[in-house]
Amino acid sequence: MSSFELEPPAPDIPAIQGEFALDPKANSRLKAVAREFAGSFVSLDVNDPKFDRLIRQISTIGSDEIRKLSEQARLALSRNNMRDLAVATINSELARLRLVLDRLMLGEHILKPKKILGIFKRYPPIVSYFDRYKSAEAEIEMALLSMAESRDMLSRDNFEIAGHRTATRPLLISLAEAISMCGHLDERFQKLSSQLDNRDPAKAQKLRSTALFEVRQRHTDLLTQMAVSQQSFAILSMMETNNLDLIKGIDRASSTTIAALQTAVLAAKTLTGQTLVLDRIKGVRTAAGALIDGLGHDGGSEKKQIDFNSNEAARQVASLRSAFADVVSSVESLESQQRGARGAI
Repeated sequence: MSSFELEPPAPDIPAIQGEFALDPKANSRLKAVAREFAGSFVSLDVNDPKFDRLIRQISTIGSDEIRKLSEQARLALSRNNMRDLAVATINSELARLRLVLDRLMLGEHILKPKKILGIFKRYPPIVSYFDRYKSAEAEIEMALLSMAESRDMLSRDNFEIAGHRTATRPLLISLAEAISMCGHLDERFQKLSSQLDNRDPAKAQKLRSTALFEVRQRHTDLLTQMAVSQQSFAILSMMETNNLDLIKGIDRASSTTIAALQTAVLAAKTLTGQTLVLDRIKGVRTAAGALIDGLGHDGGSEKKQIDFNSNEAARQVASLRSAFADVVSSVESLESQQRGARGAI
């Protein structure tokens, strides 16, 4: 053997697993094509230019799939900025909501009158408590609007992810076919080389050092591309799932916040006779107005002085505490999902 002749690398023919594995019919078709292609070398002289042209064809197996998969990967990476912005916005607005929640939490003695100089009683803190909502209204509105925009961005991101996965799936199937083709060519070139060892050893060695060498190199390259592309495909699926979880978390945080504000409107009317109008926040004014109307029709409760030591007052405060506990729970859940989403690539 000449010192310049190449020894083919060891064969590397792992089977493609999962959703991109080929069915027996496709595999049989590729095996027949490989047999025909490899057989065309037998009738050619090793010095014939056609021999070298056939060798060069081997290096193009799967080249279109690799090029298109690379383009899909580039497009997938380019849309990450939209998702990163959405996740960053969620993080910022959760911090804003946390500060608002801290200010709106009810104290333990919210219904108990305070004393001036330890002697004269005055109205309990609940009377002035609802004033905090007015100063927090703009912040709540901004947080809810920003999270709604992030939700829309995540929905658009998932739409694009679905498009990438739809475009990538047939390319990966074609790449699996190219890998199978290389495997079948490897088998055919080994068999042909063994058959030619006795009657045409020069051609046998030429097949090993060119055709078999090239097909094994190409096989390795295609397997590497498949591994990378399958991982990217799986990551897209994970990101889609994380986006859906974040969308659900945003919906829950928003709905529990609105519900807590509606509860506060009713509590303010029942306990202090105040009309707490949060008309900047969509979903509060109409629903709260209906609650107030219902309360007004129910015996004119807004005109009655509620005893702060009564069961009704305690029930209203307990309801308000429960509503804000739901908000805290939903915010904490969304924070956890958001941290997980930042870790997805």
